[in-house]
Amino acid sequence: MKYLYTAFLISTVIFCTGLSELKGRNLPVSYQPKVDMLETVFKSALPLKDGIIYTKVPRGLIVSIDERYFFSEGEARIKESSLCILNTIILILHKLPNYCVVENHTQDNNLSGTAFNDDCEISLARSTNIVQYMIKYGKLSPKQLFALGYGQYMPFRGNVKSYDADKGVPTGMAASKTPKNKMNRRIDFVILEYEARR
Repeated sequence: MKYLYTAFLISTVIFCTGLSELKGRNLPVSYQPKVDMLETVFKSALPLKDGIIYTKVPRGLIVSIDERYFFSEGEARIKESSLCILNTIILILHKLPNYCVVENHTQDNNLSGTAFNDDCEISLARSTNIVQYMIKYGKLSPKQLFALGYGQYMPFRGNVKSYDADKGVPTGMAASKTPKNKMNRRIDFVILEYEARR
């Protein structure tokens, strides 16, 4: 055990020394962390515009799109006008080995006269419909896709340091002066950077 510990310390010192030598060298231009590459690919096909936000997180890349592109108020049926965006995402996913989690986040839906009881129910129905479309018409593998619905429980914070989820405004700002963050109603396409299993 003593020899194993000594070998571990020596290999750690050698590794760290090698890293300090790399700091002064320029890495090849072709090197990109995977999440940066994913962001580049998606941004070239879906450029930044109102209602589309890219976020790099430890689990991968999140492509957040305002849910109004996909759904009408109180409905889980996908709008035909959104199929161009959805088909673009499908084309990209066909070229990637990554798993994709489709998450719907929504709040304050008028559900009177609908089959849904609350925001969580409609949220799951919306993400499931997108995944089913991607499998049936986009011919993606069901193993590559996951559907989740969070309703109002994971608000979009953006760059706000402190956020009052009940009021939908940054802390310390009056609700009358700051509208609810429209990205609290969004579809997140989470392109995972690790292998996922059901």
